Amino acid sequence: MAETESTKSPMMARDAAAVVVYNDLKESQRATFQIAAEYGRWLIASLLLVHSGALFGLFSLLSNPSTQQTTLQVFKAPVWCFVIGLLLALLCGFSAWINWSMHASNYQTSARYDMLWDPERWVDEPRFARGLDVTNWACIVAGLLSAACIAIGAAFILHGNFLASLFGI
Repeated sequence: MAETESTKSPMMARDAAAVVVYNDLKESQRATFQIAAEYGRWLIASLLLVHSGALFGLFSLLSNPSTQQTTLQVFKAPVWCFVIGLLLALLCGFSAWINWSMHASNYQTSARYDMLWDPERWVDEPRFARGLDVTNWACIVAGLLSAACIAIGAAFILHGNFLASLFGI
């Protein structure tokens, strides 16, 4: 005969379950710090390197901008693309840092010490739910726009002011 809801017995005592949940939350907190460090460093460093390298190359070409006004005019748009891309890469990194900091804070506040001895205490709801969504999307959008600035800056270098011909400016 099948057990009913009222006759089911827990597989584990509440205090043992609390220890398991608490340890799992603390391990998740440590894992998010590790993921944030590795992923963030590589992605943001790559964007910063590409934009900085492009700017260095352009400014090396323009060794003396005061005597190269024509060349300076040609490269004004790509320089601004790479500067904007650099700023977007920094925004991406800052958004990622805030996002992972909120994750870590959520884990810290969820893993309550008092749930280990007080049967009335359990995991709290995360403090940052909407903030995680906002910073996650800010990071994604800023990163994609930063990457797009690489392509747009390169197109300006290769094709001149291609936007003027596209939009009839």
